[in-house]
Amino acid sequence: MNKGLNRIAEYMKDNNAEERGILDHQNSIDMSIFKDVGRTTISFDKVAAKGKMISIRKHTRYIHYPAHTHDYVELCYVLEGKSEQHIEGQKIRLNKGNILFMGPGAVHEILPSAKDDIVINFIVHKKFFNYIFEFIDDSSSLSTFFIDAIFKNSTSKALIYDTLDNQPVESLLDDIIEQLTNKERFMEAKIKFLLGLLVIELIQDTPQIIDKKSHESKVLAQVIGHIEKDLQQANLNNIAEQLNMKNYNLSKLIKKESGKTFNALLRDIRFNKFCELIKVTNVSINELAIEVGFSNTSDFYRKFRTKFGISPREYRNMSDSARMF
Repeated sequence: MNKGLNRIAEYMKDNNAEERGILDHQNSIDMSIFKDVGRTTISFDKVAAKGKMISIRKHTRYIHYPAHTHDYVELCYVLEGKSEQHIEGQKIRLNKGNILFMGPGAVHEILPSAKDDIVINFIVHKKFFNYIFEFIDDSSSLSTFFIDAIFKNSTSKALIYDTLDNQPVESLLDDIIEQLTNKERFMEAKIKFLLGLLVIELIQDTPQIIDKKSHESKVLAQVIGHIEKDLQQANLNNIAEQLNMKNYNLSKLIKKESGKTFNALLRDIRFNKFCELIKVTNVSINELAIEVGFSNTSDFYRKFRTKFGISPREYRNMSDSARMF
């Protein structure tokens, strides 16, 4: 294992205050992290720092976490030992070096872990992954995973990668953990690119897939892939023709899988690209709008304010000052 990860593992073996309380029978699960009355969905806003898109937490040992879901993407990395869970009703044992990607809506239950079981949880807002599509092809398992996480109402998908002794992956994980724990300048920008590199490494491997995936999910992945490749000209007719489907059937499938009409999906993908580009370029707002496919700039300004509650210029100024993703 990477020397940096070994150092982190040794440091994390010490019990923190929450774990000491559990061992002393004084602490139980912090119910404030749940956002619903039934205590089944953990909220991103309750477990991540305000204004941040990604957070890191050592998984709390010695306690049972009943079946629950999240409204965010979670990456669980087993640094040492193991983690036994039930994911979508399947009993899963994660071993040292395993990375579990779990999308919003995936149901999992975590069994109590021992002192030598060190698991790091990366808590990531689903919008953080918008840019990932530029790094992956539309036929991969990770591509479908991110599409589910970002564009679908919910997903039961989870992916497990075995990265033990994979030096490039271990080095990237070490760098990501280092950035998150040290909170260096431009931390989130660095993590964004490091996660992109991590995805590129993982995409070359075949994961264990735990999901209820369907043919329709794969078609939606292809649709989004086509849109990403041709933001300006993408339209339902051309994509249906390329997929050898009738317009009506494709439109119905998109609505079922994403909860959106084709035009709404297209608009959201264009907005995502615009919001990504406006943070890294000084190109005028009108030019950027046209570049991502909004030919009518007046209509773009109106729809942008409706969606985000602020003007594109205000969004750019906010991004410049807050360095938010």
